[in-house]
Parts: sequence; structure tokens; C-alpha cells
Amino acid sequence: MHIRFYTRVLWVPVVAMLFATFALHEVTERLSISGDTAVMGLLSQFDGTATTVFVALATLRTSVAPKTPGGNARMWRRSVRFQFAAAFALLAFVIATAAAHYTALGPWAVALNVTTTVTVLWALLGPMEPA
Repeated sequence: MHIRFYTRVLWVPVVAMLFATFALHEVTERLSISGDTAVMGLLSQFDGTATTVFVALATLRTSVAPKTPGGNARMWRRSVRFQFAAAFALLAFVIATAAAHYTALGPWAVALNVTTTVTVLWALLGPMEPA
């Protein structure tokens, strides 16, 4: 039940974020900012903060079973969006931290930070499903 629920809610955002990350990697690979270790350290701090906030938000779930129709299903979808943002921010944190030491990961860190920002905005301001 839960796997189908997650799949139904997240399949489009996961595919969109993967394609966006790969496209942004190709664009940022030629930028000088992606090789700067100081910038990667700052990105790592941003991602660490975002990870902490969204892991905390993702744990705030509704106490109602997901089978309950109506408004509670919206809360579960919103909770899944927060979990997705937390997972994406955690991945960006790991890559940005590693990029501070290994400059070859810089383009991936920059691309993941842009898509993490989009993911965070989607979780916070994303579409509200009708009741």
C-alpha cells in the first residue's frame, strides 16, 4: 500500500528532478564556480541546514491512517513531499561536502543545489490537492 502511494505521488517529481539535475550538470560543468572549494563549503552548509529542517518536517506526520479519505490524504501527500525534499537535500549535502575536497564533484554539487531549491519550494508551496 505504501509503496504504491509513494510511487503515485513521486514518480513525476523524481523523473523531473533527475533530468533537471543531469541537464544542469552539463551547464555547470563549464563554470569556474563549480571548482571553487569555498563555494562548495558554503553550499554544504546550506544543504546541511536544509536537510535538518526538512528531516524535522518530514517526521511531522499526521496520526491518521493513510486509508482515511478526504483531507487526511492531502496531509499524507504533503508529508511525502517533505520526505522527498529531505532526501534530495541530504543527497545534495553529501555531494557538496565531498565537492569541497574533490573538485570534480563541483558541477554535480551546483546542479543538485539548484534542483534541491526547486524541490524545497515544491514541498513548501507545491500544489494543494482539492479536498
